[in-house]
Amino acid sequence: MRPGLRLAGLGVFFAALFAVLLVRLWTIQVTLADEYVAQAQNLQIRVVSTPAPRGEIRDASGRLLAGSRSALALVIDGALIDPETEAELVQRLAALSDLSASEVQRRIDQARNLSDRVTLIDDLSDADALFVVEHAEEFGGLYVEPQPVREYPMGELVSSVVGYIGRPNAEDLEDPEIRSTDVLGKAGTERYYDTDLRGTPGFIKYRVDAQRNVIEVLGEQPPRPGNTMILNIDTDLQEVVFESLRQGLDLSREVSPSGAGCEPSHADEQCPVRATAVVLDVTNGAVKAMASYPTFNSSIFVEGVSEEEWDRLTTLRAFSNYAVQGVYAPASAFKSVAYVTALEGGYFPEGQTATSRYVCLGTLEFQFDDGSPQVFRDWKPGGHGPVNLGEAFQQSCDLYFWEVALTLWRDGEEDGDARNELQRWAREFGFDAVTGIDLPFEAPGLIPDEAWFKRVQEETPGRVREGPWTGGDLMNTVIGQGSTLSTPLQLANAYAAMVNGGTLWKPRVLDQMVDSDGVTVLDNSRTAIRIVDISPDTVTSILRDMRLVVNGKSGTARGAFANFGENRNEVGGKTGTAEVIKGAEGVDTALFVGVTPVSNPKYVVVVVIERGGSGGRIAAPTARRILQYIVNGSEGVTAVSPGDDLD
Repeated sequence: MRPGLRLAGLGVFFAALFAVLLVRLWTIQVTLADEYVAQAQNLQIRVVSTPAPRGEIRDASGRLLAGSRSALALVIDGALIDPETEAELVQRLAALSDLSASEVQRRIDQARNLSDRVTLIDDLSDADALFVVEHAEEFGGLYVEPQPVREYPMGELVSSVVGYIGRPNAEDLEDPEIRSTDVLGKAGTERYYDTDLRGTPGFIKYRVDAQRNVIEVLGEQPPRPGNTMILNIDTDLQEVVFESLRQGLDLSREVSPSGAGCEPSHADEQCPVRATAVVLDVTNGAVKAMASYPTFNSSIFVEGVSEEEWDRLTTLRAFSNYAVQGVYAPASAFKSVAYVTALEGGYFPEGQTATSRYVCLGTLEFQFDDGSPQVFRDWKPGGHGPVNLGEAFQQSCDLYFWEVALTLWRDGEEDGDARNELQRWAREFGFDAVTGIDLPFEAPGLIPDEAWFKRVQEETPGRVREGPWTGGDLMNTVIGQGSTLSTPLQLANAYAAMVNGGTLWKPRVLDQMVDSDGVTVLDNSRTAIRIVDISPDTVTSILRDMRLVVNGKSGTARGAFANFGENRNEVGGKTGTAEVIKGAEGVDTALFVGVTPVSNPKYVVVVVIERGGSGGRIAAPTARRILQYIVNGSEGVTAVSPGDDLD
């Protein structure tokens, strides 16, 4: 082929190729232009989530304990922060928010990394909101938006039960459903029912331009508020309980060696630490009141708190609910378990019956099997004289119940189960295990026995002494000392089962859960853990003797209830004094368990005052004020005053 023809052929080929390209460009720019424009516009659609208001928490009468109000929030959009002016913006926001510059920078980085919006200020004042809006050019990437803010109108009153909210920690963020910007329940009802309270976030779909300016709103789905929790708590009763604890703690400090106004510390171990109470409905397990004092205001986790106040509350461990988290030696309040064990199994001091009288001399001397001499001394040096089972309970005679423990020990030589009979009854009544209450961080307590003793020796040497479990260990356990531990709630629940005929209910803070449409989504009705096989005669007997603890001439709570007023005969109880520090200047924790009405039990009241002194002198009069309200109403309530210094 001639060169001219070859060149002409190449020219035709390239001309055809160029023509194809021209046609394709025309197709893209004209024929498909609308399609590509639509795709570009779709790529500039932005979806922004809107937070859901947390559900409300209300008391049994419908009064608000925790709710949400609409407030103006300053929100960071990380994608719109200009890096060139970011340093100036950080300083401007630090001045506006009272946050440190480093914290502002952290939140900007968080918003940028999440490709989301992060709240900088939860509750912006109207003046600051107006300033940001009027100076929008100085606050690029910041928006003022309405958002729900948590509020706690009852303050300290119900904080132990309601709890508080906060940002997720590292453990929370292991849940893929949790974002670092979420607000979670951290304690109390807020934590236990967090998933139900959080609700479902909504969203707004925008079309934005390249600079992310909103062109139009394409759609919106409003957030769905969380469910409302209606609790069993009676706020009027809660107020009486709270004030009684305050007065009881003040009284215990006034009569303590440290004196009024003392502050508990390592340097002053004699200063009373705190007071705790729970009121339980024995017919269904409903928690009618529960408090620890001193406590905190749940609002500080929303509004902020000074460093000094935070340190004070942390030192006092005020953020814990000691009704379910605090473990104490139940002391003589545990003698009710020994009482039931004795009656149900026929375990009495050697040679005695339930009605015969054992002479309590104040000192018990005996020898164990190895021949070692033992001397146990009653809390009352001169003893109580001749007492039967009921009188030993009323006067809280240690010697009588030590003799019961020795009978169990001796019987165990032939019947090994006898040495665990006390512990078996204790566990039947719910000790040594969590109650299952709908609150977080519940402690299980401890009922020691031989198996536990051996296990601890192997696993944690030094925690208990060397050698075998002995009758002396059982003697400590029978009066609620030694390694025996219980929460105030466990003590209340056990007594509730004893006086109601044997039903051990699962304690309940929540009564029902209602959604945002008012529909009941959960009826938290009563649930029995077990039915304890206790005879009606034993129930009648212990109620009679609890009545005489308060009303009898020798009862350890008689002085505390002397000025009770009307219907005192419908109140029963049991005192307890737990030895915390031994010696001449020893420290005791005061306990009292009350029941009313004795003729047809409805409520159990437990009061514990840590390092407070004796049960008869401090805890009983504190509980008396609560029981006055329950029995005689607000008109019958009088101030807490010291009772007799009895166990």
